[in-house]
Amino acid sequence: MYLSRFGVKNYKCLGEIDIPLTPIHVLIGENDAGKTSLLEAMAAFCASSEKPLSDAFPGPWDGRELVRHGSDKPTIELWAGWQASTETEDEHKTSPSRFRYGFEVEFPLEEKRCVTTGDWIEVGGERHKLARASSDNKTSLRRWKKETERSVDEQSRKHLDVISKIVKPAHKYAFDPSLMAVPAAIRTERTFGLDPDGFGLSTLLDDILDYAPELFIRLRTEFCSFFPQFKSVRMLSENGLQREYVPTGIHLAHQQVGKGIYFETEGGQTIRAQQASDGAILFLGFLALAHLPDPPNLLLIEEPENGIYPKRLGEVIKLLKELVHRTEGVPFPQIIMSTHSPYVLSFFEPEEVTFLSRPPDNPDGPVRARPLRDAPNIKERMDDGFYLGELWYNLSEEELFGES
Repeated sequence: MYLSRFGVKNYKCLGEIDIPLTPIHVLIGENDAGKTSLLEAMAAFCASSEKPLSDAFPGPWDGRELVRHGSDKPTIELWAGWQASTETEDEHKTSPSRFRYGFEVEFPLEEKRCVTTGDWIEVGGERHKLARASSDNKTSLRRWKKETERSVDEQSRKHLDVISKIVKPAHKYAFDPSLMAVPAAIRTERTFGLDPDGFGLSTLLDDILDYAPELFIRLRTEFCSFFPQFKSVRMLSENGLQREYVPTGIHLAHQQVGKGIYFETEGGQTIRAQQASDGAILFLGFLALAHLPDPPNLLLIEEPENGIYPKRLGEVIKLLKELVHRTEGVPFPQIIMSTHSPYVLSFFEPEEVTFLSRPPDNPDGPVRARPLRDAPNIKERMDDGFYLGELWYNLSEEELFGES
């Protein structure tokens, strides 16, 4: 199953948005067009399955800071829909292959707190409310997964059981390959963890090797099949950087015993990660997340093009597209990314792209989201030899969507 639609209403700059999604999907738009806000909303939706609502939304925030300015209600709404990834999967599912789940969150004037005012499941177009009459800082799904109380009807039980297997915290990153390659100090509190910029990849790989050697062997084999110049990946003990990552900055500490990443080539050379290509490091990071003992269903990536040579990034994007669509081996997470790069966009089809923008006659108005597949004549333009990135770079939004 993959996330086939996502909706949000009144989160930060976002108005009311309901967009179709694909197994790998791209968000484009100018600065301040809401790309990061939409990724945050997706992360909050997924996190609410295991956390209280006040902890699911990224901080720091207080009162109604997260509610869109000018909204007539102090609430945010989030919802999502899923469908089977393949026809074969659809045929073998005993549960509904297409359904939606969502909830509304109310924020008071002060303090960092919020409550759900109602959550629901929709199957076959019929919506069924789940929330109890009293307000709560937890969704029905979180209570179902974390608490013993199961005070819902039999039909809701079945649907919550299905959703509880699909919805789990997403992983959100803005990868920096140069930091991913740095040896990291061993920290037991960060087992299977990776900082938002990708730092700690070496210890994450070492955790996988220690906990599930068969997973690491599969990961290593897959990596070497895509990068045949390498025959092995190893983590060696050496001094590693110890740091504490916080949203307002990075506090560095001293070096201590840690792990570094090394590649062995077919020619017998040993290359440390800092000397390898950014594309290889970035791809290794994606593979590591897919081979976790409890991998995420959803990866949210901000601007993967930062700091990477365009052609190298193109190779990584093509590999990722191959992985998310494959039907054998370790299932690969769904990927939703934002980008400013026309080069990146050229590797995608219109149905895999959503354009975010503010109304041209109201620059402070709520952000709108428009699937690029709805742009008239987009396929004909591509058939004439234009890449999608070229069309985005050379045409205004009005020209792209056939508006005067």
